[in-house]
Amino acid sequence: MKEQAITNPRIPVLDQQTVTMLMHQVSGRQEIELSRWQLQELPGRTGAATDGVYRLTGIGMDQDRELEWSLVLKVLSLTPSGKASTADKLEHVLYWKREALVYQSQLLSNLPGGVRGPRYYGCVESSDETLWLWLEDVKEPYGPRWPLEQYAHAARSLGQMNGAYLTVLSLPSYPWLVKTGSPRGLLEHAGWMWKVVRDPLTWQHPLLRAAFPYPIASRLLRLWEERNVLLDAFERLPQTFCHLDAWRGNLFAGTRENGQHQLIAIDWAYAGLSPIGTDIGDLFAPSFGLFRVEPCDPRTLDIVIFESYLAGLQMMGWHGDRRIVRYAFATFAALKYGCFLHWLYQILDEEQHTDWERRTGHSLAECLQNQATLIYYLLDLADEARNLLHLI
Repeated sequence: MKEQAITNPRIPVLDQQTVTMLMHQVSGRQEIELSRWQLQELPGRTGAATDGVYRLTGIGMDQDRELEWSLVLKVLSLTPSGKASTADKLEHVLYWKREALVYQSQLLSNLPGGVRGPRYYGCVESSDETLWLWLEDVKEPYGPRWPLEQYAHAARSLGQMNGAYLTVLSLPSYPWLVKTGSPRGLLEHAGWMWKVVRDPLTWQHPLLRAAFPYPIASRLLRLWEERNVLLDAFERLPQTFCHLDAWRGNLFAGTRENGQHQLIAIDWAYAGLSPIGTDIGDLFAPSFGLFRVEPCDPRTLDIVIFESYLAGLQMMGWHGDRRIVRYAFATFAALKYGCFLHWLYQILDEEQHTDWERRTGHSLAECLQNQATLIYYLLDLADEARNLLHLI
């Protein structure tokens, strides 16, 4: 029996009985005998309440035949190691138990548009304010970068999911859902960053001078100063059920039994209500900024995502004004990803440079060039939102 030692003291010691039970759940066969297994930590999962993500893999014996299986252990904590404490109030956007409650509820059962979450195999709650979620180990047929065709499929699925809750389905009323996906709270929390934007010395950094040949500080400051006007209108738009973190890193391409496309979404920690168009703002901006789309310009990705999302809405019977959706998308993407400038602060801290390169597989200079392309486009989206504001 093979087991990999885990240094995190919050991780339970997995005994043979527990692992055997999990193997039977994953395989759906009770007669398989456990042969060997190991637990390995997965890098890159940084949710507010996430205290580690691990893959449990094993070999089972079915008579003389070996069967490989795997699943994921996600550890949630009120006080995750090395992070600020999350929230213990149901209504807080960072409520630490929300993702577990999503899986334990019926919320993800039969979502429209072929959207589904990973299969849920159980949850163990310890006495030290920690939860262990056992979930499907979802496989991805593509590499890190999706082709535009897959973004079209994903956006259409999100449009169908959002559209169904605008037309035929009642909005879910679980008390622990996020009540608004507006980025207002995030932006106010990040207000301290703006001293970096206002400082002319920031833009003299050699890497930033190379990435931003056309000055943007004044345009960024205008967007920041107008955020409340834009958000007031955004928050009046029709509300629907949203994933609220639907970027490429949380999405997998799948196929249903009938051969139709399926969208598998993980990390439902922020699931809740938000205006139409919110989910595709998350699908667009960070996916482009973190090199998760095959090489293209942001305008091309925008058109593919937006038009496919509209098609999904219309498939579910929503035939409202497309300009309303455009305002929502442009406002949300521009404000959330054009004003939450944590990366700008990190550029000034050379100790964080290697982290960018490790996470993206690109040099810091390449990361900044890509980020600059996105920011210029987001500022153009802000201009578009201003022109549509009179419609709201």
